[in-house]
Amino acid sequence: MGKHNALLAIAVVCAVLYGVLLAGVATGAPWVAAFDSTVQGAVFPLRQDALTPAIAFTTELSDTVPCLIVAAAMLAYLLVRRQQRAASIYLGTLVVTYLLVEGTKFALSRPRPIGMNLIEFPWNASFPSGHTFVAVVAVGLAVFVLLKLHPRWPRPARTALAVAAVLWVAYIGFTRVYLGVHWPSDVLGSLLLCGGVALPVAALLWPRVVDRSSRNAPSEKVG
Repeated sequence: MGKHNALLAIAVVCAVLYGVLLAGVATGAPWVAAFDSTVQGAVFPLRQDALTPAIAFTTELSDTVPCLIVAAAMLAYLLVRRQQRAASIYLGTLVVTYLLVEGTKFALSRPRPIGMNLIEFPWNASFPSGHTFVAVVAVGLAVFVLLKLHPRWPRPARTALAVAAVLWVAYIGFTRVYLGVHWPSDVLGSLLLCGGVALPVAALLWPRVVDRSSRNAPSEKVG
């Protein structure tokens, strides 16, 4: 019950913070501009001509096509294991969060940070960051599902996988700001919505959907 309440509290707090940030971006609040300027002031001095091509390449590993590949591979794995309910949580979270991200982009149509970019702009709007969404939901949620399905994996392996997922999300967020294709608040918005709301909600649904199903169907192996 304590874990349930903690997850619920995280989701609610992050949803409120996302709403505040969304309103700030929509109204052009000075504190949003100040936040963006402060973060850019810390990140832009790190730009190096020798590093930029590698960062530009790796950031695209969190684009639409890699997202579809990761999602398809994850769904195929779950269906082969006859984990339909786990697949429904993974796919449902992915689709709902994607629609929220793209819907917000369409509604706000926030311009990208023009003149600060090191690579060509994508065609769509800026808030929230789609690449960060892919890193959090397509990849981060996949790691969460794997760890839930394999509780007997060695603790060092589980820890390494979780840490790798967190570092990947942080790195992708960093690349979007470094390359100047997103405002820092775009990345923060995705982290709040995808990591702070979507993942806790998925974790809350898991025992009600997957664990309960596993108890009622002993022939379905987990682990």
